[in-house]
Amino acid sequence: MAKSKKRKTTGTRAARNRARPAPVSPSLGGTWWPPFPSGRVAQTQAMVFQLQQTQWWPEERLLARQLEQIRLLGEFARRTAPFYAGRLDTITGLAPGSLTLDAFRRVPVLKRADIQDVGEGLFSRAPPPEHGGIHRMRTSGSTGEPVHVRTTDVAGMMNTAVSLRYHLWHRRDFTGKNIIIKGLKSNIDVQKGESWVLGYPTGPSMAFNQTLPPNDLFDMVIREDPHYLQCRPYALGELIRRSRELGVKPGRLREVRTVSEVLGDELRRQCRHAWGVPVSDNYSSEEFGILAVQCPDHPWNHVQSEKVLLEVLDDEGRPCPPGKLGRVVVTALHNFATPLIRYDLGDYGELGPACPCGRGLPVLRRIAGRERNLVVLPTGEKIFPVLDSDSVIFNLPIRQYQMIQKTLEMIEMKLVVERPLKAAEERQLREYYCRSFGHPFRFQFVYVDEIARAASGKYEVFRSEVGG
Repeated sequence: MAKSKKRKTTGTRAARNRARPAPVSPSLGGTWWPPFPSGRVAQTQAMVFQLQQTQWWPEERLLARQLEQIRLLGEFARRTAPFYAGRLDTITGLAPGSLTLDAFRRVPVLKRADIQDVGEGLFSRAPPPEHGGIHRMRTSGSTGEPVHVRTTDVAGMMNTAVSLRYHLWHRRDFTGKNIIIKGLKSNIDVQKGESWVLGYPTGPSMAFNQTLPPNDLFDMVIREDPHYLQCRPYALGELIRRSRELGVKPGRLREVRTVSEVLGDELRRQCRHAWGVPVSDNYSSEEFGILAVQCPDHPWNHVQSEKVLLEVLDDEGRPCPPGKLGRVVVTALHNFATPLIRYDLGDYGELGPACPCGRGLPVLRRIAGRERNLVVLPTGEKIFPVLDSDSVIFNLPIRQYQMIQKTLEMIEMKLVVERPLKAAEERQLREYYCRSFGHPFRFQFVYVDEIARAASGKYEVFRSEVGG
């Protein structure tokens, strides 16, 4: 496989030194086993111990703790972040334990445009020094509206803790080899790491650049033969298609983890059928980190209530009952550098009833996408189509596809194919999606050599260019 001279493989000295143990640092001289963790490792593991207990609390008990944490956050934000000076009257000046959900819901929803307009007025002027370092981040701006956010070591530790609980839920073998396909610097193909689970001895950890051609990525996955693979759903679909073409599949793979894009039921089935392994999903954002992770016993996600309060609201700002799609609005409980209180992420989601597993963590049954992923019908109604990796696509010689709604009656379908489709195959696609969309749209098929991803690395199977 030919490589550009500018591209390279990176790895730390520790990763290259196979004799060095994983980063579990003994805190007592002369001890080796069991390890006595210290510093960040000890704090994170102590937090995970608590999370393993609180996951079984009733939802009402979790909510009471969330509201008290929000009351404290609100008092802090009102004092130190100029934007919040007169915005939090319903949740400040209250006695401990007296904040109600109704009062919290009277706080105005924070929009992405608000963050852009207010600039540094949203940042705390005096973040608690005991929360550690301040980290600046800029969202990818996949909506065309990038935002700047600051976060702290404490908020980062909470994210690491819920990630570790996610691993424990799914009983992953940390001695296995783990590969992540994600965005890396443009001149790097592969990046090697020390450990893929904080505080535990692990097998090798590697990251592949998601910008590499799909066939190259597949060859690398087969060569490295990992036990665990993490990637975006669209990348997984590309890998499965290549696997079917060659009749080759990963030999040791036990599980695939998906992130960042909407995971469809059909792709889960295709992965189980082609590779014989399950797919687990997690829902995250750049502003908040992990928001919800898949239940170990069921194919839906649990909101990580110890870290965020997640609401699903209708267009009038009222809470949606389970089973109804609405806007996802999130409050971070521990980010005191940029308090994000009732922030509209721009996603649409659906809550579910209590999980049979017994955990009190709310069920996030699905994430449907963003407003631009809605099909706009001539009646003005907007619907989320069922799209991701549909079976009709897998059964045709299609390598990539993307639908763009150009008008109320016409959808452009871009295709990267092994051969041009026959008229009957184009008709099959048109009829399938017209049934899915609930309207006899006119389809314009456009054959191209490649369909580029967004700058953020995300890939949208459908987007609408029709105004509201």
